[in-house]
Amino acid sequence: MRLWPIDRVLVRPLGSTLHMPFHISHGSVETLENVLIVLRDAEGRSAVGEAAPFPVLTGDTQQTVLPACQQLADALVGLHPAAAMTRLHDELWNDFAKTPTARAGVELALWDLYARQLGVSLSSLWGRAARLDAETDITLPRLSADEVLPFYRHFSSHRFPFVKVKVGGGALSEDLDRVMALVRCAGPSVRLSLDGNQGLCEQSAAMLCDELSKWNVTPLFFEQPLPYDDIAGMARLSQRLRIPICADESVKTIFDAMTVMERRAAQMVNLKFMKSGVRESLLIAELARRTQTELMIGGMVESEIAMTASLHAVCGTGLISVCDLDTPFFLRDRFTVDSPYHRSSAKLVLPSGTGLGLSLRDELLG
Repeated sequence: MRLWPIDRVLVRPLGSTLHMPFHISHGSVETLENVLIVLRDAEGRSAVGEAAPFPVLTGDTQQTVLPACQQLADALVGLHPAAAMTRLHDELWNDFAKTPTARAGVELALWDLYARQLGVSLSSLWGRAARLDAETDITLPRLSADEVLPFYRHFSSHRFPFVKVKVGGGALSEDLDRVMALVRCAGPSVRLSLDGNQGLCEQSAAMLCDELSKWNVTPLFFEQPLPYDDIAGMARLSQRLRIPICADESVKTIFDAMTVMERRAAQMVNLKFMKSGVRESLLIAELARRTQTELMIGGMVESEIAMTASLHAVCGTGLISVCDLDTPFFLRDRFTVDSPYHRSSAKLVLPSGTGLGLSLRDELLG
């Protein structure tokens, strides 16, 4: 099939308020401040991408990402998607290292356009596992114990398979109170994981798990308890704890993943398009397959656009066993006509159609 060149681009801010603040150990987000990328080809097809900066984790902001997306997209006009992707990675990628989510957002739009021109879904491009749906968890931000009950009431009807509890960045007692408040709301059989976002030290991470065990609470795994560059500490903690460690901020590139796996610093790796880009994430996934390392996939504070792309990776590769694709449920607005997030359910059904399978609301294209 002939590939058509990119003819026009649209880059604009994408914003929404959240139902509740998204607090983590290193900061918080109270409003969605992302960037929408729309690429149109000479045949009139439109493809979409989303850049989702999270300043305390990605180092960029909507203010820095917006012009970066425009520059990247403009540099690809006149190229067909495959050639544009080659230029993005070979010529432009390193020049935009300070705005990693801009690179990822434009890359997502290119993948969407490429799949649409081929007449296939993204999941079929990224693998042939032929899954049609997946279940996501829900994240409990660093709320006070008193705020956990309203959180639980808001999301309990979605029937999430487990809750990821944000910890770190404060007193150990606050983390314990948050977890135990969830247990009181959901019952002792509730399934949960912990996510430190680099906010703990070895001792505090181990103490938290020890204290929870006294209440017969055993998390499924502990995500990124230590700073990203403390690989030695992660390895020691992996040996010390009876639950798996999941590396997130420690793994941005395939070389990071090789280091973590070789030093046995984690038993799991969390993929995120916004920190690594699509191509690098798929390379990490293949490495994980070869080393039998468990994978989860998550994101920053993303709308249904970027999160649906991650769902395609889950359904296409068949390599990702844990889904943390929940942030669209925190948003008050939807930007597409329909999506896996238009229904209040933890079960995310892959859209039909080509590419992402999403159509933007008309007002976003004006």
